[in-house]
Amino acid sequence: MIVGMYMTRNVEVISPAASLVEGIRKMARRRIRRLVVQQGTSILGMVTYRDIVEAFPPHVNPFSVIGIKPGEIAGTIATIMKRTVISVDEGEPIEYAAELMTRHHIGCLPVTRHGLLVGIITESDIFRAFSRMLANFEGAVRITFDLTEREKVLTFLEEATHDLDLELLSFLTFRDDNRRMAVARVQGAKIDRFIDKLWESGHSVVNVLRPGAHHES
Repeated sequence: MIVGMYMTRNVEVISPAASLVEGIRKMARRRIRRLVVQQGTSILGMVTYRDIVEAFPPHVNPFSVIGIKPGEIAGTIATIMKRTVISVDEGEPIEYAAELMTRHHIGCLPVTRHGLLVGIITESDIFRAFSRMLANFEGAVRITFDLTEREKVLTFLEEATHDLDLELLSFLTFRDDNRRMAVARVQGAKIDRFIDKLWESGHSVVNVLRPGAHHES
């Protein structure tokens, strides 16, 4: 799963010279909370809903139904935008985008192709991607187990499921602190034998989630 599969392609951009009122109107019209600040093809910064709200006095809600008229307050987007922009290429794995957001404590990333803006990806998009990745298949059993370092888990799973006439629907690996873990979704009549085979081969089974059940551990 890559960033380009989950990004929003129709990105709302704004000039650094634009007024704060224009930024408010763009956000309100699209019902969005972020704007990419762009000049020509260059990404110069980001402006969020909070940046705009904090630019006004505490008693003024710039997004109220009354709104703010041009000339009522001075200032341009350049005066409030965040100039340090972390972006991600559309071909990067979705988990890399999640790592960037976590590391830099940000909620979205401009997405580029050959350095040019082609989209934006947010925390909500990441959540949607991982929800689909981790969603259970109907009738499948989800098994979480540990791995050894450098283990060729796909080879092991292919051989084990083939021997037991099971269907391997999906799998992924991840790290939990210092442990290397895997999650496999399998389907077939000999699930319990497959779980036994995991234990017999030295893999600790951490969790088993069967259709309609909560969990076993």
